[in-house]
Amino acid sequence: MRICWIHPTTRNDALEPLWAKLDEVVRPVLNKETELEFRFLPRSGNFVRSLYAEHINSVHIVEAAMQAEQDGFDGVFLGCWNDPLWEAREVLDVPVASVSEQSMLAALSLGRRFAVVTVSQKTSVSIENDLLAYGLSDRAITRPVRSIAPESDGDLLAGAVNDPYKEFIPRVEQVAQECIRDGADVILIGCAYYGPLLRAAGYTEIPGTGVPVVDSSTVALKYLETMTDIALQTGLVKSRRLQLKPPARDALDRARQSLALA
Repeated sequence: MRICWIHPTTRNDALEPLWAKLDEVVRPVLNKETELEFRFLPRSGNFVRSLYAEHINSVHIVEAAMQAEQDGFDGVFLGCWNDPLWEAREVLDVPVASVSEQSMLAALSLGRRFAVVTVSQKTSVSIENDLLAYGLSDRAITRPVRSIAPESDGDLLAGAVNDPYKEFIPRVEQVAQECIRDGADVILIGCAYYGPLLRAAGYTEIPGTGVPVVDSSTVALKYLETMTDIALQTGLVKSRRLQLKPPARDALDRARQSLALA
């Protein structure tokens, strides 16, 4: 089984320690026979804290997903909470998973009501939109997606690679405690990168509460591994009616040509 993890940005050499840490933390969780390849976008705005900027970047993510399928991958993982999940599923014939949908579905089996602690207010808007699209609002708390303050930036992320307890975890705990008081019994980390870093540091529960802190990325990736295994063993990938019915390829390519993508 071959799985492609698609990052939402071009490769940033300043974050090489992060990319190495992700590989170190995530890969061992997969089955031994599963091959995992991380890919960065050839082109990206490298900014998704805007609904329009995310919309633009989603085009590049879906193009990368299509390329991954063409290159023979059995499953595609969209490695960001800001994801074009339904668009990718529409045009691909292999399983596609996102950090958001798969980790939220996992949360349903872990507790009664979940909350997402994310890294910026704009990201919380996108995640709330996903929550509505997935029809899972009834299993989340009121105001289910809340952001840390101050918001995450490159320095915070780089620092968390070595020591998330110093700055990132205190910000998470402040928000998570509010969510727990409002009824959350599961906390999802609303960033594809911070979740694995927290798990690697042994931070898997809000202290003294019994509330798990979920490494959303790794859990979602394991869900994709299962989805892909089901597809390989049974041929079951997706519905081909209505929203996920693939468009005629020539019509799709004409649309892609308007943006010089085909």
